[in-house]
Amino acid sequence: MSLQVQVDFEARTACDSDFHGIKRLLGQLFLKSHVNLSELTDIILSQNYIGCVIKQGEIPEDSDSDDGEEEIFGFITVVNITDRKDKPCLQALKDLVLERCKDCAPKSTYEELNSILENDRHRVGFLMCERFINLPPQLALPMYESLNKDLQQAQIMEMQYAFDYILLISKTYTEVKTAGGRKGKKSSQPQEQREEILFSNAEEEFFHQEAHTSFSYPVIEESDSGFSGKWKFGDSATKPFRTVMLVPNSRMVEIKKKMEEYLSV
Repeated sequence: MSLQVQVDFEARTACDSDFHGIKRLLGQLFLKSHVNLSELTDIILSQNYIGCVIKQGEIPEDSDSDDGEEEIFGFITVVNITDRKDKPCLQALKDLVLERCKDCAPKSTYEELNSILENDRHRVGFLMCERFINLPPQLALPMYESLNKDLQQAQIMEMQYAFDYILLISKTYTEVKTAGGRKGKKSSQPQEQREEILFSNAEEEFFHQEAHTSFSYPVIEESDSGFSGKWKFGDSATKPFRTVMLVPNSRMVEIKKKMEEYLSV
């Protein structure tokens, strides 16, 4: 017998009591990297007028939570990493991206990414949209709509939230399929493998389609849960990655259109 439970979610302004929930969600993105997640969470809370957190709409009276802290199911925000370059966690973020790019991407990709991230004339916002993996993707659309309204209001107030580029790190994985070998013969040579990148947050594929530059790096050695290890499904297996994308802000309108077509119900 299967049991279906209907749960309503609400978008709310982040508050100090959300610290641990936000940090936990950041942990599933950054894993064992050297980015200080406590400092990054403090920055997110200090600009809680940008973005929102997702919480359960109504908490049952018999809830197990007795400390008054409501669980965070997701959050969205964007941080100006150009103007906040003095923050150690954001410098560590840029170092992480550039180091992984140097190791895992073509030289031309590294040079392009480095020329933008290290040049203050290019205003870059780091977009974070994290949620529990089992939540419906339809939640993403109102989250992005809320963020867009907040950014527009901030720009009207002449705050530093007008960006040339959006930097995004996505939780991705590859499905490796082994091509069939020749019939009637056993080959000692490894069989050809084909990999397809898949996004944990499905809507983030639209950012990938519109990216100015992008690359992926493996995190199999850092993963303790989620997509850790190698999972097998029939004749295929999955391996966890992170996909870094640098998207021109001018492409956000097109991304929003694609997202609406995909997620509208």
